[in-house]
Amino acid sequence: MKKQVVILSVVLILLTSLGFAITGQEVLDKVKDAHDNFKTEKSVVIMQLKDGNGNIREREFNMYLMHYGDDSLALVRFNKPSEVKNITLLTLSDDEIYLYMPAYRKTKRISGGAKNGKFVGSDFKYNDISLIYNEQNGDYNSKLIEENNDKYVVEIIPHEKDNDYGKIVMTIKKEHMLFQKIEFYNHENKLIKTMSFRDEQNFDGHILATEIELNNLEENHSTILKIKEVEFDIPITKRFFDRRNISKPVLKYK
Repeated sequence: MKKQVVILSVVLILLTSLGFAITGQEVLDKVKDAHDNFKTEKSVVIMQLKDGNGNIREREFNMYLMHYGDDSLALVRFNKPSEVKNITLLTLSDDEIYLYMPAYRKTKRISGGAKNGKFVGSDFKYNDISLIYNEQNGDYNSKLIEENNDKYVVEIIPHEKDNDYGKIVMTIKKEHMLFQKIEFYNHENKLIKTMSFRDEQNFDGHILATEIELNNLEENHSTILKIKEVEFDIPITKRFFDRRNISKPVLKYK
């Protein structure tokens, strides 16, 4: 009788532990919550495009972010060199992305399979941009596949039929809840890209990875983003993130 009680107790403990185990989506929510402690942000980012021979082309852009309710609004405006100056990407949601090309004086909406296109010649797709600011957007299933004292590993299965990725595997450090590594697989389960996050720094209480490297294993090419300056709670409003605003040569806060 005593043995049966012990077995029953062990079973109950196991069931209780399983019932309260954190899910993959809860991990992703924790990442977002850990870095939602500001309303607006502006950062200056150096983008380096590196080919297989080690040749590097450099660009610079400003990124503006705003938390508006449950949404994250993002605007990227290139400053230099001259061939990309004023190219602007506006992300209002996963389904509402706009690109302004000053050479054509035209703003176009990025949708469907076009979101798998390369972002201004880099190894980032339009779908990947949200990962720069620690978010996973879109329609997907998530599953926690590993956990230890230091990290979570979450597997993402995108639902969009026109998504080039069959799955995405994210490694998240428990300290500061920041991405450490993201692996991208095609629909044949082949690893095609890796994204690494390095050099964490504290900006007035906000912990950020200031170097992000995306390696395109199929093309032997990589894109490195280096965050040089960061400002929080700058005086911008939702009106700043307007598709009619991104065609202006000078972006004004108000």
